[in-house]
Amino acid sequence: MKIAVLAVATNIHTIRWVNALAERGIEVLLITQQAPRPEDYHPAVAFRMLPFRGGLAYALNAPVLRILFDRSGAELLHVHYAGGYGAMAWLSGIRRRLVSVWGGDVYEVPHRSWLHRRLVTGALRGALRITSTSHVMAEEVRRLGVTGRIDVVPFGVDTKLFAPRRSPRTDGRLVVGTVKSLQHKYGIDTLIRGFTASLAYPAFAALDPILRIAGEGEAHAEYAALARAIGGGRIFFEGHVDHGDVPALLREFDLFVAVSRDDSESFGVAIIEAGACGLPVIVSDAGGLPEVVEHGVTGLVIPRNAPMKLAAALRDLATDEAARARLGNAGRRRVRERYEWGRCVDHMIDVYRDVTRQSGLTPWENGAPSERPETLPHNSIRTTSLPA
Repeated sequence: MKIAVLAVATNIHTIRWVNALAERGIEVLLITQQAPRPEDYHPAVAFRMLPFRGGLAYALNAPVLRILFDRSGAELLHVHYAGGYGAMAWLSGIRRRLVSVWGGDVYEVPHRSWLHRRLVTGALRGALRITSTSHVMAEEVRRLGVTGRIDVVPFGVDTKLFAPRRSPRTDGRLVVGTVKSLQHKYGIDTLIRGFTASLAYPAFAALDPILRIAGEGEAHAEYAALARAIGGGRIFFEGHVDHGDVPALLREFDLFVAVSRDDSESFGVAIIEAGACGLPVIVSDAGGLPEVVEHGVTGLVIPRNAPMKLAAALRDLATDEAARARLGNAGRRRVRERYEWGRCVDHMIDVYRDVTRQSGLTPWENGAPSERPETLPHNSIRTTSLPA
C-alpha cells in the first residue's frame, strides 16, 4: 500500500503517524509546505515540498498537489487538518482523499467568515471518509452539516515509553505539573491562579508543593509575570521539551493538570500520556477532555476558568495519597485499553483499506497524466516547480 500524506511536516503528530505507517511497511509520501527535518522521520519516508508560501499558498499549491498525487501512484491522499490543507486538497479536485480533523479546523476556522466555513465544509463533504480523534469533535463536524461517515481514531500513546516511575522520588516535595503550549486557550493562567490559591490550605502548603510548566508559546511573558507576582517562588517554567523527553518529565510529577478553556481542545494527548505514566489528572470540562478522563475514576473534571475549583481539587488529591494512587492506576488501565498507540495505528490502516476497497477506484483514476508514477528517493526533500 502507498499513501500520500498532506500535513505540517514539523508537527509531532504528523511525525508519529507517518513513522508508524512506514514502520508497518506502508510506502509513505509526505507532501508539505513546511520543510521537514529528515532525521525526525523513518528512512523509508519520501518528501515533496510545495512551492508557494504566504496567504494564497493553499490555493496556488492546489494544482501542484494534484500533479504530485497523480504521479505518485498513491492509493489515497490522507489530509491532516480540514483548514488550509483540507481546502487545498478540495481545490485540487483529488477525490481519493481522507481528511483527519484536529480541533481548531472545525471549532475555530469555520467561524472566522463565510469563506472559511465554505472551504472547511467543502474539504469535509468531498472526502471519502473523515477521521476525528474524539467523539465530541465528530459531533462538531456534524454540526457543520457534514453527513459523511466519521471514524474516531485517537492519537494514541506508547505505554511502554510512557510508563510510571519505578521508585518514589526522595526529595519529599509535591510536584504539580503540566505540558502544554503557552497559549491563552490552554488556561495556564487558571492553573497558576489555582495553584497559588491552594497554598492557602495549610495541609497543601505543608507538602512544600511546586508547579512545573513545560512548553513555550505566545503568552510566556504574560504567564511568567503572573507567576512572579503571585507564585511565591514556587512556579517554574521548563521551556520547550522535546517529545522524546516528555515521559521522563512526567515521571517527576505527582499530579498532572490541564484546564483548557476552549472546546477546540478536542482530545488531549498530553492527558493520556500523563495517565499512561500513572498520574492522577485534573482537567477542565472543555471540549474532549471529559471524554478521556472519567471523573472520580481516572481523575477529576472541574469547570473551566475556575481557579478556586482547581485549588480545592489540588488540595483533595494532594492530601490523599491513596486516592492519587487509585486514580493513577485506573488511568493507566484506561489508556492501555482504549488508547494504546499500536491499536490506534491498526485502526487507521483499517480505515485506509476500507476506503480504498469501497471507493472502487484505481490509484490513477483522478484524471492523471499518462506517464508512469514518479518514484521518489527516500528521505529526500524536493521542492516542486509549478508545471508549465
